[in-house]
Amino acid sequence: MNSTTSSKNLIRTAALGALMLGSLLWSGCTSLDLTANIPMDAVARLSPVPQLVTPNVALDSAQQYVKDHPGSDFAVGSGDSMMPLYHDRAVIIMERPAMSRLQIGQTVVFLRSDGIPVAHILVKHTTDGWMTRGLNNQDCDPGILSDRAYVGVVVKAYQPTASVILAYSGASTRNSLASVQ
Repeated sequence: MNSTTSSKNLIRTAALGALMLGSLLWSGCTSLDLTANIPMDAVARLSPVPQLVTPNVALDSAQQYVKDHPGSDFAVGSGDSMMPLYHDRAVIIMERPAMSRLQIGQTVVFLRSDGIPVAHILVKHTTDGWMTRGLNNQDCDPGILSDRAYVGVVVKAYQPTASVILAYSGASTRNSLASVQ
């Protein structure tokens, strides 16, 4: 093989690689996830930073918010998919604006196909609906957020300094979503 043939093969390989990369870039969330970069400026504006408080204060504050804002709800998070914003055991408060009012960067709570509630960021709006992703995840969630699965938007959050389990066991008001992943 001469240097001209080798150069042509190298150019073809580079062009094929660029074409493949380009198709991934324009396809939404992918395993490389290059286009679904989390819009951190939008997250900073639209997803509330949790207040660091004791477990009792977190639950008392959440219950008071729900009492003062009919239609709102709260849940205790589980897992690390939303780190560094929300850590395990974060207490999140949700309201449910119409899906037409949702914006990239908001943290939404939705029910997975198996019924487990999840809190993740809205990363891209398509003609079919919203794509979501955990801040700490490499890939977007499977499927598109539907109105049926949509629970609400996180409007306030508390990060307890310790486990909320003991404080939660003594809570008099129960919420509809005990734990969110």
